[in-house]
Amino acid sequence: MKRRFLQILTLLILFLPVSCRRDQGMYILHGTVQDGTDTILVMGLDSRFEDVDTIFCNNGQFKWTFRPDTVTTLILVLPDGRRHPVFAEKDVESSIVIPADTGLFQVSGGYCNDSYQSFYLASLRDSSMDQTAARIDSFITRDPFSEVTPYLIYDKMVLRYHADQTALNKLIGRMSGNMQDAPFLTSLKAEFKPSLSYNVYISNLTIRDSADVKSDMANIANGAGNHLLVCVWASWMGQKALDARKAMEPILKKYEKRRLSVIDISVDVNKERWKEAISKDTLSWTSYIDVDGLQSRLISAPSVEELPVYLIFTGTKRIHTRTTSLSVVDKELDEALPLYNPQNKEKTNPRVQANRRH
Repeated sequence: MKRRFLQILTLLILFLPVSCRRDQGMYILHGTVQDGTDTILVMGLDSRFEDVDTIFCNNGQFKWTFRPDTVTTLILVLPDGRRHPVFAEKDVESSIVIPADTGLFQVSGGYCNDSYQSFYLASLRDSSMDQTAARIDSFITRDPFSEVTPYLIYDKMVLRYHADQTALNKLIGRMSGNMQDAPFLTSLKAEFKPSLSYNVYISNLTIRDSADVKSDMANIANGAGNHLLVCVWASWMGQKALDARKAMEPILKKYEKRRLSVIDISVDVNKERWKEAISKDTLSWTSYIDVDGLQSRLISAPSVEELPVYLIFTGTKRIHTRTTSLSVVDKELDEALPLYNPQNKEKTNPRVQANRRH
């Protein structure tokens, strides 16, 4: 009998380390389902979990395991469309209670799950994007390294409020550098359209007219409130560039009483070729050349990728807009240079004025 006992004890001793090694690094999720749901889909927020798994419930209970390499954001999707995140961490056990209908989810276990649950309950009182954005901002301030934040941006700002690029960038910029490179945020930023506006000033840039007279960009269109529209081009682009310059004439005419000046600047390095290209000009503005060519700050500062391009400068020579579309130029100028109404001494946007007439 004693011998038999020793054999069993030896087997247990041998088995225990194997069992421990098998569970090491695992994430274990225990669940309670209150509405009779029998299957739940498990999806990932990003590339760290690209598969779709299925959880099968038995009498309202389930146990699901996963071995994460790092903290992994998972989304439980119910048959009725409801979804709730869980954050899988190594060597962590969590529990979730999935309510019936519109009840509140309850998740606990692990730092990320606990911090998300606190945010989830507090945010139920939010009634606007500004409130939620402020709450996320505070969350980031408390922990700029939190793996929960990418999901908050996805769920609250992208899905719920369809936040624009500016609002999203404001929040992302508050996070730690490492977290800004999280897979979901990297994918999200890749979808952002290039910004039209730049916090870049260009002065102390010497340009020359066809008589070789030098001018400084700081003195072009000088005057309080004056905006400057510039077409940056090159003669080697042929008729396309010449047409882009000429296309600014209707814009100048439309905004001639709204403090706008227009010029064009060639980035040719061959002055003679440039002079030949403009020799038959009938344009009403001055043409200039920047002999730095494609190394010009007019190209490098706003990251120009295509010529010809239109740049709108404010009176302080800050680049307000970079675009290849004159319709965009028109829209931006219409907003930046409202009409001045001398009768009531206020600046009036013409579109608002038209609406008032109706």
